[in-house]
Amino acid sequence: MNSTSVTVSHEKKDKRRVYALIWLCWLAYSCSYLGKVNYAANINQVMEYFSVSHAEAGLVSTFLFFSYGIGQFINGFFCKKYNVRWMMFLSLTVSGVINLAVAFTPSFEIVKYLWLINGLALSALWPTVIRLLSETLSKRDMAKASVIMGTTVASGTLLIYGLSAVFASFEAFKLAFVTAGVIMPAVAIIWLFAMPGIAGKAKLVSEKYDEEDRAVENSSCAAVRNDGGKKALYLTITVLAVCAIATNLINDGLKTWVPSIMKEQYDMGESLSIVLSLALPMVAIFSNVLAVKLHNRIPDFVMQCALAFGISGAVIGVVIAGLSLDLVAITLIGFAIVCFLVASCNNLITSIFPLFMKDKVNSGRMAGMLNGFCYVGSTISSYGLGVIADNWGWSAVFWLLFAVCVAVVVSAGIYAAVKRVISR
Repeated sequence: MNSTSVTVSHEKKDKRRVYALIWLCWLAYSCSYLGKVNYAANINQVMEYFSVSHAEAGLVSTFLFFSYGIGQFINGFFCKKYNVRWMMFLSLTVSGVINLAVAFTPSFEIVKYLWLINGLALSALWPTVIRLLSETLSKRDMAKASVIMGTTVASGTLLIYGLSAVFASFEAFKLAFVTAGVIMPAVAIIWLFAMPGIAGKAKLVSEKYDEEDRAVENSSCAAVRNDGGKKALYLTITVLAVCAIATNLINDGLKTWVPSIMKEQYDMGESLSIVLSLALPMVAIFSNVLAVKLHNRIPDFVMQCALAFGISGAVIGVVIAGLSLDLVAITLIGFAIVCFLVASCNNLITSIFPLFMKDKVNSGRMAGMLNGFCYVGSTISSYGLGVIADNWGWSAVFWLLFAVCVAVVVSAGIYAAVKRVISR
């Protein structure tokens, strides 16, 4: 065997080791969405079963988003001290047990507090995963890790919405919580036994390529360094935090309430409204690819977000027209486009930025902090949009989302002006 063949063989083995770790992280984090999004996927059935209003039903998601967001900040700061193997195992297992409790509780009041604890349990996952990837993978593997991990939200959401549509067809929505209660602990056990060996092999690959990676200048890091160093970095983080709030306010607001909009605005049945809502996580699966590709052309993180929100605002304007004309196709296509664009921003903010900037920031802490700001938006979306819908209707909700998009674009304009001053 000649030297070229040996080199190719080693490169293939290295790739397999890297992908093994990324896909294990993907499995664990995707699985977490079974136990986090299943309430939103079944919110119509929950309202009917417990006889509660939009605002009351949305408050449960608000409890989760609040505790999850607070937990993101806390875990972001302390994730460096965690035993990654055991923290992931405990988070998934606790969430699974809570989902089983929700499936069998007769009290809506209890559901709220169980979901609050669920948010705390799940909040450790993302900062811990990002910390593991940033410490284990070489810089050359960050892009592929960002692309693959960017599909976790959409994949997990797609699976639970699909299952919920099936369960709703024979009025057994509580099976969604039972499913999460069974699958999450099973994946936690897989993680517990598989993670040490897989992470160790991936780390060997990283060490092998470390010297080469130090010689490669990341374009994003170069951009920050050339634009005023630390001041520009802090400015970027600040505006990305604003974008993060807006991202999840829109994204989680749509994911939570689209089944209700389809049912109430267009008189669709439970199963059909959930099935049509699957378009949102399906298109979002590809949004992470857009985020990485677009970042190669627009290396400024904030301006990339501004572009996505500018287009989203225009599309929401079309959706508002579609609602007034009862055009369900326009409404669904508009929802899909907006979710695609804001999901790409979410991936850019919570995954690409922390991983690509690992030489400048603590990746786990940054991922936790920015994801925490995302869930500030989520907290506002579920209860807040439910209250607006109850009092002023769905058109008012979409005018608010339009205003949010405009606010992000204006913030980006201010950012560009301040950044220009810092660069001088």
